[in-house]
Amino acid sequence: MTPEQRFRAYIDAFNRNDYDLLCSHYAPDIRLVIGNGTELVGRQAIVDFYRPVKAVTQRTIKVLQCFHEGNVLAAEIESEFLALQDLPDFVSGPMNKGDRRYLNSLVLYDFEGDHYTRIRAAVLRREYRPVA
Repeated sequence: MTPEQRFRAYIDAFNRNDYDLLCSHYAPDIRLVIGNGTELVGRQAIVDFYRPVKAVTQRTIKVLQCFHEGNVLAAEIESEFLALQDLPDFVSGPMNKGDRRYLNSLVLYDFEGDHYTRIRAAVLRREYRPVA
């Protein structure tokens, strides 16, 4: 499997909330810096962060492009957050049920073999689309 194919399988696991498969892509001491600067260390920290977010939103990631050089994969992704309920304290800002937020991000993935060891995300564009 190429690094690009492995990355698409990883994103598919994320979109399906398959945390066991998702974690199989991470090194045990994975370091993830998300777009707002928060750093998560370790597989469980990543799951503990995303599980509550995905309980109140439907987050779908679309891969716009990805490529690798050596042991680094670069990807441009678009994330859509659909609020499943009113979220006055949502991490990206308040949302009402049915509202959508879009993030366009550039993400760098360092990997060793089949495992991501470090991930850094930078948000390029944010868009908020209220339901009404």
